[in-house]
Amino acid sequence: MSYELINEHYFIWLKDREEDSIDAIVTDPPYVVKEYTPEEIEKRRQGTGGIWRIPSSMGGVKRQPVPRFSVINDDPKLRQEVYDFFFEWEKLSLRVLKPGGHLIIASTSLLSDIMK
Repeated sequence: MSYELINEHYFIWLKDREEDSIDAIVTDPPYVVKEYTPEEIEKRRQGTGGIWRIPSSMGGVKRQPVPRFSVINDDPKLRQEVYDFFFEWEKLSLRVLKPGGHLIIASTSLLSDIMK
């Protein structure tokens, strides 16, 4: 059995693949996280903010912040961006998967949010 790990921009890489050419895709998509917009990346580079899961300092210790998962709110533009992203993601993924291929997606259950 052989496999290949790919670390490329998903959309660009998949557009160059032949139809029905991949047995399986294992992925953890970014879900169009706001933290990776050019504005937020620039804020982080300048050390002037950004949206982060943990504070840049805690208990007097300065540390490197890491991006948190975005929360989709009621902003219609953000919801449309998420829809558009996954629509394109699905088209590209299904085009290259062989019949009977596998698609394994890392995700977080939203059930706890629904139950609130």
